[in-house]
Amino acid sequence: MISSVLRRVLFALLFVTAAVPPAAAQSDRDDEETVEVLEAAALARARGSEGAHVVVFEIADFQCPYCASFAADVFPRIDSAYVRTGRVQWVYVNLPLPAHREAWGAAEAALCAGAVAERFWELHDVLYARQAEWSGAADAARRFRGYAREVGVSSEEYDRCVADDRVAPLIVQDLLGATAAQISGTPTFIVNRESKVVGLRTFEEWREILDTAIARATGPIP
Repeated sequence: MISSVLRRVLFALLFVTAAVPPAAAQSDRDDEETVEVLEAAALARARGSEGAHVVVFEIADFQCPYCASFAADVFPRIDSAYVRTGRVQWVYVNLPLPAHREAWGAAEAALCAGAVAERFWELHDVLYARQAEWSGAADAARRFRGYAREVGVSSEEYDRCVADDRVAPLIVQDLLGATAAQISGTPTFIVNRESKVVGLRTFEEWREILDTAIARATGPIP
């Protein structure tokens, strides 16, 4: 069963897909397959229980060094203490910044990995861990393909997803959402659609933020 938050995400991206002129689609079958890919990509980048009382949207850029620090040093502890325990659901939202030329390709790679093999988070971790390898590299796309293969994504399906720009509407939707929320820097976080957290914070700071949000949603923590 899809949570209300994810249902809203899917509705938004389907609206974007429906807005594409008919001439851009080759057939009804292609349209249906594209929608399925977008749905799978949107769902794969959500981590944690759909029944969680707190939902955090992480607006990030795969080429952002601060986002990489968060992914390496802070998020694993949040994941262990809050996401895997069912108290928080975490949704990754792409904001590839103009100054980061490989960020769009990295976002596309991660979403395609999620769409075709449910490996978004596995590739997410590799992209951040090896950011220094591919950031600014002329062969970044080739490296992304290799990383995807390493985490268990079929090269054939991945190549088709990337070559056809199948997840591009979801990245566009992410950009539009970030713009509407007046977000221009990464990382930025939206907690339960109520508060905005800007920049790199420590786990201790996040513990206070998340405990407060959980208490507000469910009552005092014992």
